Amino acid sequence: MSFLCLVVICHIHINAQGTPVSKYLRQAGDYADIYNGRLETAYSTIRYKNLPYYRNANYTDATVVYKNNYYPDQKARLDLFKEQLILLAPDKRYGIILGSPNVKKVSMYDKTFIWLDPPKESELKTGYYMQIFEGEKIHLFCKEKYSPQETVSRNTVIINFDHEIRYYLLYNNRYSSVKNKNSFLKLFPKYKKQINKFVKDNQLNFKQNPDKSFTSLAIFCEEILNSMNNL
Repeated sequence: MSFLCLVVICHIHINAQGTPVSKYLRQAGDYADIYNGRLETAYSTIRYKNLPYYRNANYTDATVVYKNNYYPDQKARLDLFKEQLILLAPDKRYGIILGSPNVKKVSMYDKTFIWLDPPKESELKTGYYMQIFEGEKIHLFCKEKYSPQETVSRNTVIINFDHEIRYYLLYNNRYSSVKNKNSFLKLFPKYKKQINKFVKDNQLNFKQNPDKSFTSLAIFCEEILNSMNNL
């Protein structure tokens, strides 16, 4: 009887190795947890004039920190309208959506995105924010927002996404929108002279080169705050 049971178990195990499920698990290996989400619903190229992915709709090299586990060598794309991180499945045939609140960090295109759930009083929406600068006292984030706009062409509804970029500073546990030099002056009025001089000396231009300008000024303010604490 024991021998018969052993034969049956071995037969089931051998047959299971050829099933799609077992093949999938072998391909996923230790990464099966992050490949356990919903399948992505692709945008219709007929209805949508442009797509709300960061950079483009192509999958790119990415590193993901998911449920505090580190997953390198992934292929991913980031949907900034649906606020979804999509990984390419091991068989490379479809995209899988990760549970966003469990995504601590994703690095792609030499940029780092984190999932933020700001307090209600901040009036910021939950989603993926690019982390530009992370200091001891100041954090600088960039948020790319995609807003759908509908038009009708030949009895077909066409959707085009408007693209907008905003910057936010986290200081003293409060998120503040920063648009220019004056935004920093309101946050740090004690250092008005130093900020004005730094902006002038470094010829910062918040319209033409916002990333560099906001980052440079955020780092400078961080240095000021740290130096004052050391006095």
